[in-house]
Amino acid sequence: MSGSSPPLDLEEWDQTIGKMHRLHDNVQQEVAHIIQTIRKDMKQELIPQAEDRANFGKHIKSIIREMWSLEYEIAEIQAKFNESCLAQLDINSLTDDIVEDIMLQSKPLQVILLEIRGRQRVKCDSVLKEFGEHLKALEPLKITRPLKPEIAAAEKVEASPAIETAPLTSVSA
Repeated sequence: MSGSSPPLDLEEWDQTIGKMHRLHDNVQQEVAHIIQTIRKDMKQELIPQAEDRANFGKHIKSIIREMWSLEYEIAEIQAKFNESCLAQLDINSLTDDIVEDIMLQSKPLQVILLEIRGRQRVKCDSVLKEFGEHLKALEPLKITRPLKPEIAAAEKVEASPAIETAPLTSVSA
């Protein structure tokens, strides 16, 4: 990351991703309206327009996923740091040596985090450059980022109850 670029403003990042969600939602509603018009009025000439808008919505969603992937990287780093340092931390026996050790262990992670924040800055700038006119008047739509797909799949497997099979009984009259 070059020294001349401004640091990532997390509020701007959240606003941008929220506005991208709003734009995606607006495009989805527009496509739904076009499809309803096509069905109701049998206006086949609107099909290319619906396809174009749907593809635009897919493009927006892919950018949102790219932005989320950067957030997943940060969450993963934070989780690893918590596991390695903070999970073993006993607040009652906290000494200067322990604090120094934690700070030394966190330095490599800070470099990685700074690099990810730099990529977020670049991504945010490119989104604002590409979609700035679309996003200006929009209010952000706050959507909770879903769990990382691998984590969600693992939790789904863990949460699925075991299926018990009961013996079949026949009912006789």
